[in-house]
Amino acid sequence: MGKMKKILAAGVVCYVAYKLGKKYLKENNLTAEDVFDSAKKKAEEFARQAAGVVPTTKDGEPAGKKIYTFGREKRIEMVHLADGVTGLYDNKKNYPIEKQVKTYSEDGGKLYVYSDAADYVISDEPFFMNVYVKDKSRTEAIAIALGKQYDAEEIAVYNYGSSRKFDAQGMAAEAEAEKVAAEQAEAKAKEAELAAQAAAAKAEAAAKEAEENVQAAADKAEEMAEEVKAKAEDVAETIEATAEEIVEKVKE
Repeated sequence: MGKMKKILAAGVVCYVAYKLGKKYLKENNLTAEDVFDSAKKKAEEFARQAAGVVPTTKDGEPAGKKIYTFGREKRIEMVHLADGVTGLYDNKKNYPIEKQVKTYSEDGGKLYVYSDAADYVISDEPFFMNVYVKDKSRTEAIAIALGKQYDAEEIAVYNYGSSRKFDAQGMAAEAEAEKVAAEQAEAKAKEAELAAQAAAAKAEAAAKEAEENVQAAADKAEEMAEEVKAKAEDVAETIEATAEEIVEKVKE
Protein backbone atom coordinates (compact mmCIF):
# COMPACT_ATOMS: atom_id res chain seq x y z
CA MET A 1 0.00 0.00 0.00
CA GLY A 2 1.39 3.42 -1.01
CA LYS A 3 1.93 6.40 1.22
CA MET A 4 -1.39 8.01 0.20
CA LYS A 5 -3.36 4.87 1.12
CA LYS A 6 -1.62 4.63 4.47
CA ILE A 7 -2.47 8.25 5.28
CA LEU A 8 -6.03 8.14 3.93
CA ALA A 9 -7.32 5.25 6.04
CA ALA A 10 -11.01 4.34 5.64
CA GLY A 11 -13.61 5.48 8.19
CA VAL A 12 -16.18 3.24 9.89
CA VAL A 13 -18.57 2.90 7.01
CA CYS A 14 -15.78 2.97 4.43
CA TYR A 15 -14.96 -0.51 5.67
CA VAL A 16 -18.56 -1.60 6.32
CA ALA A 17 -19.81 -0.30 2.99
CA TYR A 18 -17.12 -2.29 1.20
CA LYS A 19 -18.42 -5.42 2.91
CA LEU A 20 -21.94 -4.47 1.89
CA GLY A 21 -21.09 -4.94 -1.78
CA LYS A 22 -23.55 -7.16 -3.61
CA LYS A 23 -20.88 -9.65 -4.66
CA TYR A 24 -19.65 -10.11 -1.11
CA LEU A 25 -23.16 -10.59 0.27
CA LYS A 26 -24.05 -13.11 -2.40
CA GLU A 27 -20.87 -15.15 -2.05
CA ASN A 28 -21.11 -15.23 1.75
CA ASN A 29 -24.87 -15.55 2.01
CA LEU A 30 -25.04 -12.65 4.47
CA THR A 31 -27.44 -9.79 5.06
CA ALA A 32 -26.30 -6.20 5.46
CA GLU A 33 -27.02 -6.44 9.17
CA ASP A 34 -24.82 -9.56 9.49
CA VAL A 35 -21.95 -7.77 7.87
CA PHE A 36 -22.46 -4.68 10.01
CA ASP A 37 -22.31 -6.69 13.23
CA SER A 38 -19.37 -8.89 12.25
CA ALA A 39 -17.33 -5.95 10.99
CA LYS A 40 -18.01 -3.57 13.84
CA LYS A 41 -14.84 -4.32 15.82
CA LYS A 42 -12.54 -4.04 12.82
CA ALA A 43 -14.41 -0.95 11.63
CA GLU A 44 -13.74 0.75 14.94
CA GLU A 45 -10.04 -0.02 14.49
CA PHE A 46 -10.11 1.55 11.03
CA ALA A 47 -11.92 4.59 12.46
CA ARG A 48 -9.24 5.09 15.10
CA GLN A 49 -6.57 5.00 12.44
CA ALA A 50 -8.48 7.40 10.21
CA ALA A 51 -9.52 9.98 12.81
CA GLY A 52 -8.84 13.50 11.61
CA VAL A 53 -6.74 12.43 8.61
CA VAL A 54 -7.85 14.61 5.70
CA PRO A 55 -5.11 16.38 3.75
CA THR A 56 -5.80 20.04 3.14
CA THR A 57 -3.18 20.35 0.42
CA LYS A 58 -1.20 18.08 -1.88
CA ASP A 59 2.29 18.97 -3.09
CA GLY A 60 1.82 22.52 -1.84
CA GLU A 61 -1.41 22.99 -3.83
CA PRO A 62 -3.29 26.10 -2.57
CA ALA A 63 -6.76 26.05 -0.98
CA GLY A 64 -9.72 25.62 -3.30
CA LYS A 65 -7.82 23.33 -5.69
CA LYS A 66 -8.32 19.67 -6.57
CA ILE A 67 -6.37 17.44 -4.22
CA TYR A 68 -7.45 14.03 -5.52
CA THR A 69 -9.26 12.59 -8.54
CA PHE A 70 -10.89 9.19 -9.03
CA GLY A 71 -11.85 7.17 -12.07
CA ARG A 72 -10.41 6.73 -15.54
CA GLU A 73 -12.05 9.96 -16.69
CA LYS A 74 -11.26 11.68 -13.37
CA ARG A 75 -14.97 12.31 -12.94
CA ILE A 76 -14.89 12.36 -9.15
CA GLU A 77 -12.76 14.96 -7.41
CA MET A 78 -11.82 15.72 -3.85
CA VAL A 79 -11.58 19.49 -3.54
CA HIS A 80 -10.06 21.55 -0.74
CA LEU A 81 -12.74 24.13 0.16
CA ALA A 82 -11.31 25.81 3.24
CA ASP A 83 -8.95 25.14 6.12
CA GLY A 84 -9.79 21.62 7.27
CA VAL A 85 -12.76 21.34 4.88
CA THR A 86 -12.78 18.98 1.89
CA GLY A 87 -15.56 18.43 -0.64
CA LEU A 88 -16.64 15.49 -2.81
CA TYR A 89 -17.44 16.73 -6.30
CA ASP A 90 -18.91 15.17 -9.47
CA ASN A 91 -17.11 16.90 -12.33
CA LYS A 92 -19.37 15.40 -15.02
CA LYS A 93 -22.53 16.77 -13.46
CA ASN A 94 -20.87 19.86 -12.01
CA TYR A 95 -22.45 18.86 -8.71
CA PRO A 96 -21.10 18.96 -5.11
CA ILE A 97 -22.07 15.60 -3.59
CA GLU A 98 -20.68 16.23 -0.10
CA LYS A 99 -19.13 19.37 1.41
CA GLN A 100 -17.91 17.99 4.74
CA VAL A 101 -15.58 15.08 3.93
CA LYS A 102 -13.64 13.74 6.93
CA THR A 103 -11.59 10.92 5.40
CA TYR A 104 -11.34 9.08 2.08
CA SER A 105 -9.37 6.26 0.48
CA GLU A 106 -9.23 4.20 -2.70
CA ASP A 107 -9.04 0.42 -2.65
CA GLY A 108 -9.97 -2.31 -5.10
CA GLY A 109 -11.14 0.15 -7.73
CA LYS A 110 -13.55 1.82 -5.30
CA LEU A 111 -13.41 5.20 -3.60
CA TYR A 112 -14.53 5.31 0.03
CA VAL A 113 -15.57 8.70 1.40
CA TYR A 114 -16.45 9.33 5.04
CA SER A 115 -18.41 12.33 6.42
CA ASP A 116 -20.46 13.04 9.54
CA ALA A 117 -23.88 12.64 7.91
CA ALA A 118 -23.21 9.90 5.34
CA ASP A 119 -20.53 7.73 3.76
CA TYR A 120 -20.07 7.00 0.07
CA VAL A 121 -18.69 4.03 -1.86
CA ILE A 122 -18.07 4.97 -5.49
CA SER A 123 -17.27 2.58 -8.34
CA ASP A 124 -15.94 3.51 -11.75
CA GLU A 125 -16.83 2.04 -15.18
CA PRO A 126 -19.71 1.89 -14.80
CA PHE A 127 -20.17 4.73 -12.36
CA PHE A 128 -22.20 3.76 -9.29
CA MET A 129 -22.43 5.28 -5.84
CA ASN A 130 -23.71 3.57 -2.70
CA VAL A 131 -24.66 6.09 -0.01
CA TYR A 132 -24.91 5.06 3.64
CA VAL A 133 -26.64 7.72 5.75
CA LYS A 134 -25.64 7.77 9.43
CA ASP A 135 -27.64 10.81 10.51
CA LYS A 136 -31.17 9.45 9.93
CA SER A 137 -32.70 12.88 10.40
CA ARG A 138 -31.02 13.82 7.11
CA THR A 139 -31.87 10.66 5.14
CA GLU A 140 -34.84 12.18 3.33
CA ALA A 141 -33.00 15.37 2.39
CA ILE A 142 -29.93 13.47 1.16
CA ALA A 143 -32.02 10.96 -0.82
CA ILE A 144 -34.07 13.72 -2.45
CA ALA A 145 -31.01 15.79 -3.36
CA LEU A 146 -29.22 12.82 -4.92
CA GLY A 147 -32.43 11.50 -6.53
CA LYS A 148 -32.73 14.76 -8.45
CA GLN A 149 -29.23 14.34 -9.87
CA TYR A 150 -28.80 10.60 -10.40
CA ASP A 151 -30.80 7.72 -11.91
CA ALA A 152 -31.50 4.46 -10.08
CA GLU A 153 -28.74 2.86 -12.18
CA GLU A 154 -26.24 5.32 -10.71
CA ILE A 155 -26.96 5.47 -6.97
CA ALA A 156 -28.43 3.54 -4.04
CA VAL A 157 -29.24 5.19 -0.70
CA TYR A 158 -29.38 3.28 2.59
CA ASN A 159 -29.43 4.03 6.29
CA TYR A 160 -26.19 2.95 7.90
CA GLY A 161 -26.38 -0.70 9.04
CA SER A 162 -29.57 -1.44 7.06
CA SER A 163 -30.14 -3.18 3.71
CA ARG A 164 -33.35 -1.27 2.97
CA LYS A 165 -32.80 0.85 -0.13
CA PHE A 166 -34.63 4.16 -0.43
CA ASP A 167 -36.41 5.16 -3.62
CA ALA A 168 -34.37 8.33 -4.04
CA GLN A 169 -35.78 9.09 -7.48
CA GLY A 170 -39.37 8.59 -6.31
CA MET A 171 -38.75 10.74 -3.26
CA ALA A 172 -37.22 13.45 -5.45
CA ALA A 173 -40.18 13.31 -7.87
CA GLU A 174 -42.65 13.49 -4.97
CA ALA A 175 -40.78 16.42 -3.43
CA GLU A 176 -40.78 18.20 -6.79
CA ALA A 177 -44.52 17.54 -7.21
CA GLU A 178 -45.15 18.91 -3.71
CA LYS A 179 -43.04 21.96 -4.56
CA VAL A 180 -44.99 22.55 -7.79
CA ALA A 181 -48.30 22.07 -5.96
CA ALA A 182 -47.20 24.51 -3.26
CA GLU A 183 -46.13 27.04 -5.89
CA GLN A 184 -49.45 26.64 -7.71
CA ALA A 185 -51.37 27.02 -4.44
CA GLU A 186 -49.33 30.11 -3.62
CA ALA A 187 -49.99 31.51 -7.11
CA LYS A 188 -53.73 30.85 -6.74
CA ALA A 189 -53.73 32.42 -3.30
CA LYS A 190 -51.95 35.45 -4.71
CA GLU A 191 -54.41 35.58 -7.60
CA ALA A 192 -57.31 35.38 -5.16
CA GLU A 193 -55.73 38.09 -3.03
CA LEU A 194 -55.33 40.36 -6.05
CA ALA A 195 -58.92 39.63 -7.11
CA ALA A 196 -60.12 40.45 -3.60
CA GLN A 197 -58.11 43.67 -3.62
CA ALA A 198 -59.58 44.59 -7.03
CA ALA A 199 -63.10 43.80 -5.80
CA ALA A 200 -62.54 45.85 -2.66
CA ALA A 201 -61.22 48.75 -4.73
CA LYS A 202 -64.21 48.49 -7.05
CA ALA A 203 -66.62 48.39 -4.10
CA GLU A 204 -64.89 51.37 -2.54
CA ALA A 205 -65.14 53.28 -5.81
CA ALA A 206 -68.83 52.37 -6.12
CA ALA A 207 -69.47 53.45 -2.54
CA LYS A 208 -67.68 56.72 -3.15
CA GLU A 209 -69.67 57.28 -6.35
CA ALA A 210 -72.91 56.51 -4.50
CA GLU A 211 -71.92 58.92 -1.73
CA GLU A 212 -71.19 61.58 -4.30
CA ASN A 213 -74.55 60.91 -6.00
CA VAL A 214 -76.38 61.19 -2.68
CA GLN A 215 -74.60 64.43 -1.90
CA ALA A 216 -75.40 65.76 -5.36
CA ALA A 217 -79.07 64.82 -4.89
CA ALA A 218 -79.08 66.50 -1.49
CA ASP A 219 -77.50 69.61 -2.96
CA LYS A 220 -80.10 69.61 -5.75
CA ALA A 221 -82.93 69.18 -3.29
CA GLU A 222 -81.59 72.03 -1.18
CA GLU A 223 -81.28 74.20 -4.29
CA MET A 224 -84.86 73.42 -5.31
CA ALA A 225 -86.04 74.15 -1.81
CA GLU A 226 -84.33 77.53 -1.98
CA GLU A 227 -86.02 78.23 -5.33
CA VAL A 228 -89.44 77.24 -3.97
CA LYS A 229 -88.88 79.42 -0.93
CA ALA A 230 -87.86 82.34 -3.12
CA LYS A 231 -90.93 81.90 -5.32
CA ALA A 232 -93.15 81.66 -2.28
CA GLU A 233 -91.68 84.86 -0.92
CA ASP A 234 -92.24 86.55 -4.30
CA VAL A 235 -95.87 85.38 -4.34
CA ALA A 236 -96.35 86.58 -0.79
CA GLU A 237 -94.92 89.98 -1.62
CA THR A 238 -97.13 90.22 -4.72
CA ILE A 239 -100.22 89.32 -2.72
CA GLU A 240 -99.32 91.85 -0.06
CA ALA A 241 -98.78 94.59 -2.64
CA THR A 242 -102.07 93.76 -4.35
CA ALA A 243 -103.90 93.84 -1.04
CA GLU A 244 -102.48 97.24 -0.25
CA GLU A 245 -103.61 98.56 -3.66
CA ILE A 246 -107.09 97.27 -3.04
CA VAL A 247 -107.21 98.90 0.36
CA GLU A 248 -106.12 102.21 -1.10
CA LYS A 249 -108.79 102.08 -3.79
CA VAL A 250 -111.47 101.31 -1.19
CA LYS A 251 -110.40 104.33 0.81
CA GLU A 252 -110.74 106.51 -2.22
